[in-house]
Amino acid sequence: MKNGSRFPYTLLLTILLIAGVSFPTSASRVYHVQPGNTVFQIALWHGVSLENLTAHNQLTQADYIIPGQVLYIPEPVTRSDEKLYTVENNESLFMIAQKFQTNLHWLRQRNKLYSDQLFTGQWLKVPIATQSGGSGASYVWNIPDLMARHPGKVFLQGVTNRKQVALTFDDGPDTKYTPEILDLLGQYGVKATFFLKGTNLSGQEWVVTRIVREGHLVANHSYSHPDFRKLTTEQIVAEVQKTEGLLEKITGRKTALLRPPYGEMTMAGLDRLVNAGYAMINWSVDSKDWRADQADQILANVLSQVKPGSIILMHSAGGNGQDLTPTVEVLPELITSLQALGYEIVPLTDILPVEAYKPGA
Repeated sequence: MKNGSRFPYTLLLTILLIAGVSFPTSASRVYHVQPGNTVFQIALWHGVSLENLTAHNQLTQADYIIPGQVLYIPEPVTRSDEKLYTVENNESLFMIAQKFQTNLHWLRQRNKLYSDQLFTGQWLKVPIATQSGGSGASYVWNIPDLMARHPGKVFLQGVTNRKQVALTFDDGPDTKYTPEILDLLGQYGVKATFFLKGTNLSGQEWVVTRIVREGHLVANHSYSHPDFRKLTTEQIVAEVQKTEGLLEKITGRKTALLRPPYGEMTMAGLDRLVNAGYAMINWSVDSKDWRADQADQILANVLSQVKPGSIILMHSAGGNGQDLTPTVEVLPELITSLQALGYEIVPLTDILPVEAYKPGA
């Protein structure tokens, strides 16, 4: 989608937000109505109820929608034993059943499917994998326990009431998207924080040097991007220390901010890393840019959740073949929309009581 075609939507969205019109806080994608669509059909495609979709968009006439109309699609409500999965190109229901070690009946029942036909980008409820060892225990989000154990060292949100937010970019550097993002941040005079992955540093040191030279913060995002909750404490520490050493060689500074891959951390791992001088920084607003195929989706994801002190998660590099073009395309609109709403975009250290680098670095 070209920038010009998105402008009226972005302008209208910003005006309505300034005017105090509330948008659904749980919306995480937008859908542009196509000729022949019905509300029932759109709800079915995205795995949400007709009532929820109607209420979410304040539709007074559920059967009246027009081509080109923007609908906000809320994430379907999930049970404790299931999560959302986005259907990939050419995937069948059978393939997804195999991927998540379940059966077709479970998928049909949980998703209220009337046929096995799927479309790329469709949401499906799939089972959450149980922990190894045969215990059958479901995943438990342990961040509240980590925050209680290490107050002032684990953050999801900035500690400020001022209208300030922080843009953070994971998984860089690369030589395509990271420089394009830096170009735009420079154009708009915005400083951000880049959580960098160790395996991406070799041969791309100049990008890291540029990040620092242009006034942005560099932080640690592990070496190989594993799930820390599946590693031993020694493996976790090694992942962080290896990237810290590589970044120190490039920048002359030792990182003090860590974002673990997927936001996951063990208690013992955090104990060691806090003792080594790290603070763990997750996020409060997930742009979901890594799975968005349109800039409008990213914009809606952020603006529907933002508040003073928000830490916004985005990406400056992707996996093999991953297209982050929507991230680059949305950045000017996101920056100007946030500023129009009165937000100042600042480095993480402006909204958190932490330092970006260890003493003496």
